[in-house]
Amino acid sequence: MGSAMKNNGSALVILYRVFVQVIKISPLSGFLSLIYYIIDGLFPAYITSISVLLFEAVAQYIEGSADISSAGWFGILLLIGYGAKQIFQFISSITINAGVYEKVSSNSSGYLSGKCAELPLIEYENASTMDRKNRAARCVRREIISQLYMNNVTIVMSAVGVISIIIILSSYSLLFIPIGLLSVIPYFVARIIRGKEFYKLKKRQIKKERKRDYLWSLFTDKQSIKEMRVMGFGDYISQKWQAARNEVNEETWKLVKKDSLSLSICDLFRIFGYALCILLSFALVIHKEISVGVFGACIAAFASVQGQTKSFLIDLGNIPEKVNYARDYFQFIDRREADCSFGTKTESIRKIDLKNILFKYPNTQSHAIKNLNLTINAGEKIALIGENGSGKTTLTKLLLGVYHPASGEILVNDDTMSQYDREHFLRSWSIISQQFAQYHMTLRENVSMSDIGSMSDDNAVKRALEEADFTLDESTMNLDTILGTEFGGVELSGGQWQKLAIARGVFRNCELIVMDEPTSAIDPISETEVLRRFLKIAEDKTAIIVSHRTGLCTLVDKIAVMKDGQIVEFGTHDNLLEEDGEYARLFNAQRQWYI
Repeated sequence: MGSAMKNNGSALVILYRVFVQVIKISPLSGFLSLIYYIIDGLFPAYITSISVLLFEAVAQYIEGSADISSAGWFGILLLIGYGAKQIFQFISSITINAGVYEKVSSNSSGYLSGKCAELPLIEYENASTMDRKNRAARCVRREIISQLYMNNVTIVMSAVGVISIIIILSSYSLLFIPIGLLSVIPYFVARIIRGKEFYKLKKRQIKKERKRDYLWSLFTDKQSIKEMRVMGFGDYISQKWQAARNEVNEETWKLVKKDSLSLSICDLFRIFGYALCILLSFALVIHKEISVGVFGACIAAFASVQGQTKSFLIDLGNIPEKVNYARDYFQFIDRREADCSFGTKTESIRKIDLKNILFKYPNTQSHAIKNLNLTINAGEKIALIGENGSGKTTLTKLLLGVYHPASGEILVNDDTMSQYDREHFLRSWSIISQQFAQYHMTLRENVSMSDIGSMSDDNAVKRALEEADFTLDESTMNLDTILGTEFGGVELSGGQWQKLAIARGVFRNCELIVMDEPTSAIDPISETEVLRRFLKIAEDKTAIIVSHRTGLCTLVDKIAVMKDGQIVEFGTHDNLLEEDGEYARLFNAQRQWYI
């Protein structure tokens, strides 16, 4: 049944799941808010009943048929009711804000983050997946789960309030019922219509909002700001951001104005209904069907009926819009990834074979990798060479198991990759990426987070820094110095950050290591020295070095030359030069950098 409910996206199922999630995360707050609002719903009926008795008692006292004590007691009961309401309201506001909103939103955000962490990395290249993720994030950001729960609770409260007051009013005249309902039904119709329009608009705007937010992020990124200042295109980016922002805002404002007009018309209906109520009450007094005291209570009670009914219908009309947002959230959370189950093998990696590999990115027609074959033996040092866009980085992600081929197979020790324990397989690898992260943490953490268990080993950290040719000036910096200006630390140059990324990669105890454009921010002379050091410390490992530079090729065992997603040449430096093909062309074009 639970599985069926998950797959069913009907409004009732979504509301049920919202209720279950809130009660699961914050049971005490969820139940207390429900109890409070039921009591709050009964409050207008209580006030109406006591007010009638109070007005009657005062009228009898004025007529001289009763003393003031009974009026006083009713007045005290009225004050006790208001006092109790304030106390309950104070307690519930704390409970609702802390339990239903903050705790539920925090946990829902955690569920979303967990799902994002589970997503195959290839899905981050998929625009439709990112749109769904953003819609789910919008649900969390706008606290829709909490709002839907509270909408349902307030609907219960409003329904209890309306029914209880209508029962009292109908005892005087049944005409109060149609007048009360018809005067506020337009609110319900307006919320249903506008709610659907708002959701459809926001769904259409997802890509526009992503573009707007991306352009804004350029003003908060240190590197892009530097380029803007130096190159003088800040105004151009600002104009593009303003245009994207205005396009989104104008569409939203247009619908908001339409909604405001609808609500104004609804208010006119409500005022007209209230006027009819006064006329009806006055007619009942004239015909002596109710007393003057009851007349006053009826006027107050009818205003309460209108308010409660308006609240009930608006909350009810808001539900379809919010259910759509909640559905986006649950559909993203529930999505099942392709079964990439792994086995239990924990052998050392002696050989990797890629056979007839085909791979393409989502939403693209052409293949990034085409019928690729490659064998890598343990201990080999292999350079993947090719121009930008030739498929080198994609190939390394396939080797790591981050991406999965559309066809073909990847064999480890002649077994499929799926037969190996996933964690053991990943621990066998280390990677130094061109798109390395700059962690604004201590120098020690920047190096040792690749092998956290050895973080306290100062000698190992310093050795990794030395192997990466990172100069540690202990007069200005030590292993516990904070790096980066985010928290007032020491800033490093681009080349220093890259050497730090290399140190992080070599610090990890592994069998295989991938260096993806590891020296792109370093000059060719320093590059050769860094690579010599790297190959020396990796002499007992399998190393795959990805680069568009050919200077390193004299230092490795074999060279795989990639072009248009294929390996077009494979061999040693000397052999490939003799063939006078793609490799020779690349090497000769860069010869002056190294000779």
